[in-house]
Amino acid sequence: MINLGEPIFILIVIMTVAGALTTVLSGSVIYALIGLVATMFGIAGLYVYLNAPFLAMMQILVYVGAITILIAFAIMLAGPFYKRPKEWTGIGKFSAALVVSVISFLTFFTIIMKVSWTEGKGAFNLLTKDIGRALFDRYAFPFELISLVIVVSIIGAIMLAMFSRGKND
Repeated sequence: MINLGEPIFILIVIMTVAGALTTVLSGSVIYALIGLVATMFGIAGLYVYLNAPFLAMMQILVYVGAITILIAFAIMLAGPFYKRPKEWTGIGKFSAALVVSVISFLTFFTIIMKVSWTEGKGAFNLLTKDIGRALFDRYAFPFELISLVIVVSIIGAIMLAMFSRGKND
């Protein structure tokens, strides 16, 4: 029997890295957004591969769905007011990426070295079912209130953009 786990994992990693590179190295904001969507889908695929389907669905709902739509709205609303930044050279992009990578690695390494790795008291006994039950039983009102605040902020941003352009029909 053929094991498809390893080739699928390699494809997911390639999609994630290619999306991240597209996001960072793209000259267009729209292509960068598409690369970000590919990266977020790849991360959701990694969550599925790690047997965490709840995190994968939250990744798709929150990041792929909500955050990228919010960024797309921001790009559309900034339309004619957006000035394309001065294009970096290949060496500038590479050196910026290298500096950010080294700083991130050193920060991560420092944090890992400062952690006391003593043995814990056991596994965390919280299931996905418990999280879902808490969201729909005890925290249903705050959960819906947050979504209402997001909708009102999107409508407010659209209204501000319309009034600033003189299209207050």
